[in-house]
Amino acid sequence: MTPAILLLISLLAQATPPTASPARTERDGPRAEREASSRDPAAPPAMPRRPQARVPAAVLRAAFADDPPVGVLRTAATALALAEPSRAESLIARARWAALLPELRVRLDRRYTRTESLDLEQSATDPVATPVGVDSINDMRYEWRATWDLGRIVFNPDEVGASTHALRMAEVRREIETVVIRLYFERRRLKAEALASDSPDTTPEVRGEIHVQEIEAELDALTGGAFSRWKASRPQDPSGAPP
Repeated sequence: MTPAILLLISLLAQATPPTASPARTERDGPRAEREASSRDPAAPPAMPRRPQARVPAAVLRAAFADDPPVGVLRTAATALALAEPSRAESLIARARWAALLPELRVRLDRRYTRTESLDLEQSATDPVATPVGVDSINDMRYEWRATWDLGRIVFNPDEVGASTHALRMAEVRREIETVVIRLYFERRRLKAEALASDSPDTTPEVRGEIHVQEIEAELDALTGGAFSRWKASRPQDPSGAPP
């Protein structure tokens, strides 16, 4: 290759502008479009999010003043499901001490017989005597028996079944209390959001109030009406507002 051809090739390489690779063009395409749309003067400006109003702690305490403590609702829910800790402990204790009681057996035996006899010799010698004799037996026998199983005093197999049932009761109690706690604080969160909202649209408020009433109905069902009874027992002002 002559020096003239080499010089011509170098001049053509300098005059040709570099081309972007297809992969980079595809990557930069959406970004360029986003930048162009963000710089579009005709696009409406984004509306800033309105911050929620800060609710004073005193207002929140007044809003939750009539609510029953969560512990009261937990206790009522476990009592309704017959899953109290005291009931489980009682089952295990009774199974442990049941072997101290004996096995009692009562038996009643009655024997009633009648015997008739005829004495011909006596009637021949004594014409006044009655040759026929009648004898009766009426016996009553009572029997009491108490039996202790000493092996069951050391270990009663019924304790295993009582312990298993107590574990099932603990699982049920834990599940019920978890649901009650979740619903209790979900209701409080909705009420706090309703107090902090200053939006002119009342639709979210209505939906939140309906959700609060739904949660209260579920709490009543889980606690046997303890939620409503607590609120009804609270004193009311003449104006109808809680004190």
